[in-house]
Amino acid sequence: MHDLGFNKIAAAILASALGFMLIKEASHMVMHVEAPETPAYRIAIPETDTSGPAEPLPFPQADWVAAMDVERGKKVFKKCTSCHNADNGGKNGTGPNLWNIVGNGSAAKAGFAYSGALKNSGITWDYEALDGFLTKPSKYLSGTNMNFVGIKKAADRAAVIEYLRVNAPSPISRPTAITATPDAPTEAGGNIVPMEAPAGSSGDVQGGEIVDKTVDKVVETSGEVMETVTEAGKDAVDATKDVVKDVAEGAEDVAGDVKDKAKDLMKKVEDAVKDE
Repeated sequence: MHDLGFNKIAAAILASALGFMLIKEASHMVMHVEAPETPAYRIAIPETDTSGPAEPLPFPQADWVAAMDVERGKKVFKKCTSCHNADNGGKNGTGPNLWNIVGNGSAAKAGFAYSGALKNSGITWDYEALDGFLTKPSKYLSGTNMNFVGIKKAADRAAVIEYLRVNAPSPISRPTAITATPDAPTEAGGNIVPMEAPAGSSGDVQGGEIVDKTVDKVVETSGEVMETVTEAGKDAVDATKDVVKDVAEGAEDVAGDVKDKAKDLMKKVEDAVKDE
């Protein structure tokens, strides 16, 4: 075999090897996608203030006043009847009779042996004091003899207190809901004052209306957030589909070109061998 013929065959083989390497690298370049540094979209997560516990809202709030329901209070009070009654002229039991208790001082029932803690407490049973005491008596007043776990639901406490309020010769006025923030000034003695209607309106102010508006606003805002997230997700999916489609088309074009080049190289190799 002549040196020239050998050189042709060697060149053809080398060209074929280079062609296969080109196919491998081209496919890697086409199919490899770098992740962008900045995401296509992101969902903002509200920051949470962890500086300390929130200040309690002034008492009573609108939802508490709205929960003052006599019939519900009568039902909840059944759990108290083993020790108390709220009847006019009712006898003391394990606990004192609670007729005309709301708005009056502690340890006021004659003939009942109150604990020293309650006798010396100086408590006036206004709405806030009753709510605190009924939440957990032993925590509200250390040393009390009232061994009761408490009424956990604020709405149940409000209902029971309303039931006790009306069990009196002259029930005191329902409380006014306080909608101010913890830092805002509030009316002194605002726990037991008449419920006033706004100018130009009739009837009592209904705290439930404020609660309903707040709930509606939360629902509306949540719906807007979900709609925004959904639209952003759709846009991201569409954009991804377009990128994949472009990559696939580009890969087909490159693969076709490489395939044609490889065929040409193989034909040249075959021709070179035939010539020899």
